[in-house]
Amino acid sequence: MSKTLRLGLIGCGNISRVHRAAIRAHPDAVTLAATCDIDESRARAAAAEAPGCQAFTDWQRMLTEASLDAVTICLPHAEHLRVGLAALEAGRHVLVEKPMACTAAQGQHLVDAVAHAGVVLMAAQHQRFEPTYRAVRHLVASGALGEIHAVRFDCMQNLRAYAPPGHWLYDGAVAGGGVVISLAVHRLDLLRFVLGDDVVRVQAVTRTCDPAFINGAEDQAAGTLEFGQGTIGEFFATYSGYRMPYGESFMIFGEQGAVHALPVLGQYVGPAVVAAQGRTGPSPVRDWRDQYAGFTPIEPDRSDLPTDNPYENEVLHFVECCRTGARPLTDGADNVRTLAAIDAIYESARTGSSVRPAI
Repeated sequence: MSKTLRLGLIGCGNISRVHRAAIRAHPDAVTLAATCDIDESRARAAAAEAPGCQAFTDWQRMLTEASLDAVTICLPHAEHLRVGLAALEAGRHVLVEKPMACTAAQGQHLVDAVAHAGVVLMAAQHQRFEPTYRAVRHLVASGALGEIHAVRFDCMQNLRAYAPPGHWLYDGAVAGGGVVISLAVHRLDLLRFVLGDDVVRVQAVTRTCDPAFINGAEDQAAGTLEFGQGTIGEFFATYSGYRMPYGESFMIFGEQGAVHALPVLGQYVGPAVVAAQGRTGPSPVRDWRDQYAGFTPIEPDRSDLPTDNPYENEVLHFVECCRTGARPLTDGADNVRTLAAIDAIYESARTGSSVRPAI
């Protein structure tokens, strides 16, 4: 491997911007060596950000002709499996944007390919690399909140504010679904990580209300979750909210404490705060107002995170795993479990029954 990881970027659309910014911020660790996009102007514009970077319009040519240690895949979801398999078979380490694949079965194909290729496969689930959320995981693991009884999360956007109708995110055949696989995947994966537990049963309902969403892509979803250790949960996700008080949130309710990450009005995300008693038994609520008070900011846990930027932390973690052969925090085998929960949500919505993820 070269002194700095030589990385090829496949797909130069919107999400690639955060990857490119993370690469630029750490030139001693990683170099953008090649870019690829079917839109040549986008490939060339991205390549212009890095000296000596080659631009391609054919990812297969890029894998063959460019001198690369690894690739980052930022393509429409339906392309993740095909391109990921080819990159792995070519001996390249692979960082693939979420969702890693459109189904758990597809994700498992990628995982199986890693065993033969002897390289790193990592899913880009950047919220696991946010220092405050890392602190929440440690807080839960320490037992400070006691037994975790319940969780909930929201993921709310109006997709039209980010991409016009006709964009591939509106097409279930290309995106693998709608708001669940494209947006709710963030918080679903985060809660799996924070709790250190897997979803074992779901009951869900989805709707397509905006006719811009086609081929089965849902823009509304809600459901309940059951985790392996007995925690119950609920979620709501929308891609067509007319107005929303915030974008994403989560809450964790424990026997001895609670955590929430509710943003202030008008913000997309917010920092996590905690109210914990650190004692056995019910909290000492002396006045009805007490139950809504006592939350304090959680100190970010930077003990194994080099920056405060989760995208930079994600890329640097990938680089380190490529160099050392260490198992990524968001490796393919783990991410298949997130995909299995998403599969179960869609199956439950389709059948009207509760479904156990196939994990």
